[in-house]
Amino acid sequence: MSATAKIAMLGAAALLLTGCFNDSDNSGNSPDPAVDFTAFVKAQFARTSATAEPASVNNVDLSFNDQNNPQAFDDLLQ
Repeated sequence: MSATAKIAMLGAAALLLTGCFNDSDNSGNSPDPAVDFTAFVKAQFARTSATAEPASVNNVDLSFNDQNNPQAFDDLLQ
C-alpha cells in the first residue's frame, strides 16, 4: 500500500471518528434550565433598591416565553 493511500485512509478514519465524540457533559454538571425572562425581569424590579447587588447573568440561559404578549411588562412600566 502506498504512503498516499495510508494517509488518505488515516484521514478518512479520523474524520469518521470525529462524529463519535460529543461535547456533552455527563458529570452531573449540566447547565441549569432556561430562566423565563419575564419572571427574571419582574423579580429584578421587585428587589430594586439603591443598595441592591446587580444580578449575575453570566452563564444564565434566558428564554422569552412572552413573544406574542405585548402586555408582558405593562404592570411594571405604567
